[in-house]
Amino acid sequence: MWDPRASGFAALLSVLAIAVAFLLGLLLGPERHDEGFVPATVLSAALVVSRYLALRFRAGSWIVLADAVVCLIAVALTSAPHSEFHFVALAGIWWAGRLVPRRGAAIYAVAFLLPYTVLVFPDALRRGALAEAAEDLLTIVVLALLVDWFMAVDRRVVHLGRVLNAGIAQGDSPLELRRRIGVAAGDSPLPIDTLVLAGRLGLRADEIELLGYLLLGFGNAQIAEAIGRSEATVRYRLTGLYRSLAVRGRREAILRARELGFDGIVGQPDDRS
Repeated sequence: MWDPRASGFAALLSVLAIAVAFLLGLLLGPERHDEGFVPATVLSAALVVSRYLALRFRAGSWIVLADAVVCLIAVALTSAPHSEFHFVALAGIWWAGRLVPRRGAAIYAVAFLLPYTVLVFPDALRRGALAEAAEDLLTIVVLALLVDWFMAVDRRVVHLGRVLNAGIAQGDSPLELRRRIGVAAGDSPLPIDTLVLAGRLGLRADEIELLGYLLLGFGNAQIAEAIGRSEATVRYRLTGLYRSLAVRGRREAILRARELGFDGIVGQPDDRS
């Protein structure tokens, strides 16, 4: 079964999107697009390839902006707002959310919708298709919000949080609470005490990982290399981590982590046997 968070799923959506768009174009008659259908198809096919490569090599936010602009051109070439190539744009939102978790879909939506509003809305108004253009805008905005929310939710951490809260509500002893978390964590490499603390603070798995690198003294470039993302992405994620810890920077985050007992992140995992 395909994991909707996986890179393969995002790539598959893009392939399906261009296939559906191409078939619809043939069924409806490419002649209604004059000479725009063929270049739009070529651009969309190029997007499928570039999206796959971006996922494989973990490209940064810049390619999200480029993809949105190219996709807008393909849509504009084929009678927007009645273009079947909107499917490629919708698949692009999911791809962007997977490529840049927590904000990729929003970046894509803004990069697509701003020029769409300027270029397509006036023509849609003249042709009496304002409702269809507004529907495009609403669909992309709603989908972008949902995708970014979905990609930001760490299912394992949510589950651990529920287990932790259930144990606290039942008045479990510290030993029983550790046992519950150990069972729920499964093969997580993080120490149980760290998971308990993370659950109490509402930290996600990726934030715990960043905190570990900070405690090890890694700089942004080293962290970026370790997690395979850009330094810009690391800076953005660190900002979110500082907000979660209610601190103002790296030094305060490290001090706060040590106060909370997170030094175990960089130690050996607990024995859960």
